[in-house]
Amino acid sequence: MLCVVPLLRALRQKYPHAHIALMTSPVNHEVMVNNRHINSIIKYDKREFLGRGIRGWLNLFTFLQKLRREEFDIAVVPSTVSTSFTSDFFAYVSGARARIGVASLNGVRNPSAFFFTNPVNLDWRTAPDHHQVLRNLDVAKELSLPVVDLSLEISFVQDEITRVNLLQLKQLNSHKFLIVYHPGAGKIPNRWEASRFAEVANVLSKEFPADALITSGPMDDEPVALMTEGLTIPFKIVKNKPIREVAAFLATADLVITNDTGIMHVAAAVGASVLSLFGPTEPEQWAPMGDKHRFIRGRGGDINAIQVEDVLRSAREILSSAERKR
Repeated sequence: MLCVVPLLRALRQKYPHAHIALMTSPVNHEVMVNNRHINSIIKYDKREFLGRGIRGWLNLFTFLQKLRREEFDIAVVPSTVSTSFTSDFFAYVSGARARIGVASLNGVRNPSAFFFTNPVNLDWRTAPDHHQVLRNLDVAKELSLPVVDLSLEISFVQDEITRVNLLQLKQLNSHKFLIVYHPGAGKIPNRWEASRFAEVANVLSKEFPADALITSGPMDDEPVALMTEGLTIPFKIVKNKPIREVAAFLATADLVITNDTGIMHVAAAVGASVLSLFGPTEPEQWAPMGDKHRFIRGRGGDINAIQVEDVLRSAREILSSAERKR
């Protein structure tokens, strides 16, 4: 979802007075709240409709009616990894006169392409390094959108920033730097060995010096426990907090060292410098874009082929650059 932000930004630049609405699933909803490039969010939660009998059908009918009443002119369905019948269907139901979406993706026909008035064939097989941000923009290429800024973005309101700043003052030791570590990842092949995270943290916290903050989600208990066993420095853990609260914490970090997972995108979207560690996934497609970020990929797509010294070298470069700017 965050990789769609440059597309939204470009739409806003092209149509500054338009009402731009974004449809999200529940898991993506919170990171897009208050986004300054859109006017409204339409949250689609299939749990409100499926398996609920007559009530579910009534809820769906009401949802579709509301969608239709918006009287959209253009519907854009960005699909870069796979296509979605549901998303394509909602574009059609919206009643938009122009409906833009994928006709085929990397040579695979989209069976629901008939919902679109302007189907687009997308094929990146000869350009595997083409970033996901750019792929989302490719979907809407016939709109000739101005593309100036490719950065991700999470927008905050002032009370969110104030609240988290107060929490940070209570939790941290106020050293010169704040380094955030995220040793978890939903996919095990995307996890760098947690004990190595501890080695990196022990060195960096003494060298700069820096506070160490660990972020932990519902699936991260095991790698976080393994990391903390190896720590010889003070640390704090932000565990199972709402994503917007975690994002605001990340916004205050000088460096975020993370596996290839959602926190990587969230950290980049709030302006933190990100050092991301990759295994099987193509970093050229998914790593945060921009000079302030770095990525390391393990040889042969094995994330544990990354050495501690490799991470320390890149982290030192980022922190030394931040130090010079202060």
